[in-house]
Amino acid sequence: MKQFPSSKPKRSILKIVGLSLLLIIVFLAVSNFIEVKKNETLLYKIQQYLTYSKEDWENYKQNQKLLDENPAIASSTDTVDVASSADFYSYDTTRMTEAVKREELKLIKNANFDQLKKAENPPKDNDAQAALIRFTQGRLTDVIINQKLDIKIGKCYENKNTEGNFRCVSCMIMLYNRDTKTWQEAPNGENFMQNAYDFYQASENDIWDTKDLSMRIPYDYEFFRKYE
Repeated sequence: MKQFPSSKPKRSILKIVGLSLLLIIVFLAVSNFIEVKKNETLLYKIQQYLTYSKEDWENYKQNQKLLDENPAIASSTDTVDVASSADFYSYDTTRMTEAVKREELKLIKNANFDQLKKAENPPKDNDAQAALIRFTQGRLTDVIINQKLDIKIGKCYENKNTEGNFRCVSCMIMLYNRDTKTWQEAPNGENFMQNAYDFYQASENDIWDTKDLSMRIPYDYEFFRKYE
């Protein structure tokens, strides 16, 4: 009996073409309703709407508000030289003098935060605390026991500077006072802590270790406000 060629492959191709056309139409339609700022792309905005949590939007709005309130800085083409690793650390601009705030806003403008990718499965509070105890060679242990401070971890972002490790993320951290239930800016006595670090795994599913921050990440306003 004569065999007729199956029409299934053709149907599959038609489905793929149809789906592709549908996605293009949706993409073009959505582009008419999404505001894309000068330093952003449409793909980035779509990613925001698909992946951002309430806290992510609050941080985004906070940084955008700072730039909108300082148009001279936002439109400046001046570059900021990264003179030291200190430039990687972000701070609360609402607590700065105007001169310091202007410099911080320049750093924010040139940091390309829109290119950051929020980390999936970042270290937990206890992972970060254990890693920082090792990193500080036990100095943090005294703070945890005698000053009743714990480490809490905020937003984390994927970091390509793995330095040969399996994975690296950059995260904000805070010192949380177990008595007052609020965050504390620094340990009593010598301040040997930063507000952000890189956390890395040497291999898949390995323990988290830490090192000095190697890329700039946004100040996590919502994280700190939660424990004020």
